[in-house]
Amino acid sequence: MENKDKPIYLDHAATGPMWPEAVAAMLPFFTERFGNPSGVCRPAQEARRSVEEARRKIAQTLGSVPPETIYFTGCGTESDNTALTGYVNAVRSAEPGKSVHIVVGMTEHPAVLETARFLEHQGVGVSYAAPDPDGVITPESLKKAMRPDTVLVSIMYANNVVGTVQPVSELAAVSHAYGAVFHTDAVQAFGHIPIDPAAEGIDLLSASGHKFGGPKGVGFLYVREGLKLSPILNGGGQERHLRSGTLNVPGIVGMGEAARLSAACMDEAMVRIAGLRDLLEELVLAELPEVTIHSKNVRRLPGHSSMTIPGVTGENVVLMMNLRGIFISAGSACTSGETKPSHVLTAMGLPEKACYATVRITLGVQTTREEIEATAAALIEETWKLRKMHLG
Repeated sequence: MENKDKPIYLDHAATGPMWPEAVAAMLPFFTERFGNPSGVCRPAQEARRSVEEARRKIAQTLGSVPPETIYFTGCGTESDNTALTGYVNAVRSAEPGKSVHIVVGMTEHPAVLETARFLEHQGVGVSYAAPDPDGVITPESLKKAMRPDTVLVSIMYANNVVGTVQPVSELAAVSHAYGAVFHTDAVQAFGHIPIDPAAEGIDLLSASGHKFGGPKGVGFLYVREGLKLSPILNGGGQERHLRSGTLNVPGIVGMGEAARLSAACMDEAMVRIAGLRDLLEELVLAELPEVTIHSKNVRRLPGHSSMTIPGVTGENVVLMMNLRGIFISAGSACTSGETKPSHVLTAMGLPEKACYATVRITLGVQTTREEIEATAAALIEETWKLRKMHLG
């Protein structure tokens, strides 16, 4: 059974298609409404109004936070960098010589982990909060990593590898008890599950447009009112002096519309997508009961399924599925041509062999029951083929 004529895309955690309405909203800003929103002429002011409308749309999806708490960036990585480095630099500027320490989760995206390592080279103390076997960072684990000089904690809202949703409110409360601000990388979560920074105690939040049906190359950073950050880019001071650079007006407009559309269908989508994910796992386990579903007993993102399949390697499964027109991803991470076990899975305590035998299947709003049934059948068939060929 091949799906080349109608491919099945199940790697939405990596990226997904744009909402058609978001594409349509962007198009005029490439040709007819091309003004620079930092200018004063009429085309510039028209562009500025569209940027501010997008800002309002995004703010409304976050429990109606004030629009001025939303700052546009070039991507989620830039948002993470701005949050961590910008806040640490602001603290150091306000209190020269102060001992500064931060805590990040062991299962964070490299955008946070590499920023933490950079700051460590700059003399910042860094500690890492460990997850439990389900990928959850508990308040107790966070407390073990905290110090009297901790100024910032960064724990992602939901994990990109296994989909675990963290107890954000509790983690933020621990952070605040130590006098630290709380940042969350919500790149995987925003647009898929409800988030309310004010109610949950979130001080800083990062997101990226292409993860919820918007365009690539644009993201945003939520900064709680009254919180001061130092800019990490030198330039013209756009975005109220926090983020310099000419604004990507088409991208911002598309991201704002995608945020609105995602919020409008979120309740229905969460239930439907989680049901399809559960169906996938039930079908696979019925034929391959030895498969391990990660984080199955804790709160996960609706569309995430991470499974270890003994007797195969994730890369070979991904390759065989790819040849059939079904697109999923492996549980290992490939960097610069070198394949390594996922740091998320190893932090959760998985042996290296199990990490290499893991695949990630992530659903989107377009995913259908027929696609899930076809995927489960193909996954089971290819697993048995690989085992018989001793090509696990």
